[in-house]
Amino acid sequence: MTPLVPSGAVGQPLVVVTDWGARGALPLALLCASIGAAAFFYWRALHRAQPPAFGLLLACATLALAIAWSSPVLFSSDVYAYAAYGEMARLGLNVYAHAPAASADVLIHAAQAQWVSAFPICVYGPAFVTLARWTVTVFGPLGVLAQLDAFRVASSAAFLLCIALIYAAYRGDSASRLRAAATFGLNPVAIWCAVEGHNDALALAIVLLGFALLRERSASLAGAVAALSASIKLPGAAAAIALGVVTTRARIGVAVGIAIVAAFSIPLVAGVATQAAAHGVYAPQASLQAIIAPLGRVPAGLLAATLAATLAMRGIFLLRRHDDEGWIWLGIGAWMLVPNPYPWYATWLLALAALAPTTPAAWTAIGLSFTSLLRYLPDAIATPAPPLSVALGIAATLPLLTLVAPRWYNERLV
Repeated sequence: MTPLVPSGAVGQPLVVVTDWGARGALPLALLCASIGAAAFFYWRALHRAQPPAFGLLLACATLALAIAWSSPVLFSSDVYAYAAYGEMARLGLNVYAHAPAASADVLIHAAQAQWVSAFPICVYGPAFVTLARWTVTVFGPLGVLAQLDAFRVASSAAFLLCIALIYAAYRGDSASRLRAAATFGLNPVAIWCAVEGHNDALALAIVLLGFALLRERSASLAGAVAALSASIKLPGAAAAIALGVVTTRARIGVAVGIAIVAAFSIPLVAGVATQAAAHGVYAPQASLQAIIAPLGRVPAGLLAATLAATLAMRGIFLLRRHDDEGWIWLGIGAWMLVPNPYPWYATWLLALAALAPTTPAAWTAIGLSFTSLLRYLPDAIATPAPPLSVALGIAATLPLLTLVAPRWYNERLV
């Protein structure tokens, strides 16, 4: 009998479903079924006349995180890379270059084994590298599993903090802010990605802290804090720039924050330019570009950019009318430019959806968060043949139809 788990995966502290072939179909199907079941309750919560109270919302999100933690497998190896980056920084190695081959260090070796050969170079900012180094150092005496789980705990805690900050920072009455927090905090895909340990919730929490400070403190401080989120992950810079666009008083703070991040990110830029960009392979999956990839890299990118620009123009039009739905259109446009939109990228899209949660664009963003789970398939099972890759891309982008659906359909949806 063929074992359900490949022998190589059993020896790892955390089991990740990667290149399992047909054996990866069952755990992936179970994940999708579980998230599909949770989506029913998510849908009901968002369609309640009165949003759940904040305490109940936070309790439900905490319970959902605990349930997700019970999963015996993950579907992303990122947490291994995070730990390896922290260990490389601790050892004085350059995290923006490839680690030495066949390293004897336990953490680096675990990452290399998980990624089969060389795990990717670090593409995160200096603050995250410092956090990773601190994490592996503090939890080192407890073993590799504790070091890996520490990243997952930090991500889960940041996710809960994001819920609180959305409630504190977003505009409107209490009911509107509760609905915004529920749109983000009860989304099962975002919950799962937080449990996998991705650093998106960490960066987003800093962005939201900046927006929350805008209500209580000086605009310059708020702008600087939001911009400093880019020292963890780059999308934070876009959010900070958006804050500077709509709040002129925050522009000086945004500029100072981005300048600080840029000054400390020179090694990151050099590493991406010399190590990542030069050896990158264009292989879009589960995206708009995967549908049109047979046309070649340039036409695929050009068509995706054209659609993204169209969506952006619609977003700008709405924003000029002071309609927050425009931010969601801009976010969806950016999503179209990503050749491989992994589920954890949806964390940012959902934060935008929370700005106008009852709009068609918000439901498009929510739909994209669920179909982004299809991006796990090539990694968990195998890279699909071109015809199946196109079909996967079509399935992953179906929620875009909501943007052009008849008004009566959207009225029923929201």
